[in-house]
Amino acid sequence: MAHVEKLDTVLFRLRPQDTPTGISTETFGLLMAQTGMNKTEVIHYALRQLADRYLPKYELDDGPLTPEQMDAIKAASPALPDSRLTRSLF
Repeated sequence: MAHVEKLDTVLFRLRPQDTPTGISTETFGLLMAQTGMNKTEVIHYALRQLADRYLPKYELDDGPLTPEQMDAIKAASPALPDSRLTRSLF
C-alpha cells in the first residue's frame, strides 16, 4: 500500500461554485438540510463513498497458485474432481 501521511485534521474550503471536483457553500448547505447530517458527517459520508468506490475491499493476493499449491489442495480435497480446481472464477 502507498505511504499515507498521518492526518488528524484537514483544512476544507468550499468552492465559490460547484465544479466536477468540488461543491459550493450553497450545495453543502443543501446536503446538510436534505440528509440531516452536520458538516463533519457530510464530509465523512462523502469520503466513505469514495473509499468504497476506489479502494479494494480485500487484500491483494500474490497471483496464481503454483503447481505445488495446486497439488497440496488436491491432496487435501480428494473428493473434488480436477476440473473444479482448474476453472477460473473470472
